[in-house]
Amino acid sequence: MITKDEWLLEGQTLFGNNPLQWKFKCPSCGHIATVEDYKKAGAPSSAVGFSCVGRWLEVRKEAFDDKDKRKIPCNYSGGGLININPVEVEGQKVFEFGA
Repeated sequence: MITKDEWLLEGQTLFGNNPLQWKFKCPSCGHIATVEDYKKAGAPSSAVGFSCVGRWLEVRKEAFDDKDKRKIPCNYSGGGLININPVEVEGQKVFEFGA
C-alpha cells in the first residue's frame, strides 16, 4: 500500500503536472486511457483509474472476455464483484499507471 502523496508524486513524475494527461491501464482489457479520455466519454471523476473508460463508450467489449480480440476498452468496474485493481492507495484499489 502507498500513500496518496506517493501516488500523486508518481503520477507527476511519469506524466507531468497536468492530470488530464495522466494515463491508466485497465487490468481487465489492458486499454490505456488518459483522464481527458474519461472526461470526453462523460465518466464521473470517481471512475478515473477505478473502472475502464469503456463503461461510458458506445462501442466496448465485455470485461474478462478472452474470445473478443478487439483492441477496444471493456466494461470492467473496480466496484464490481471481482476487483482486480492492482494498486492500493490508502485502502483504495486503483489501476496502475499506463505507459
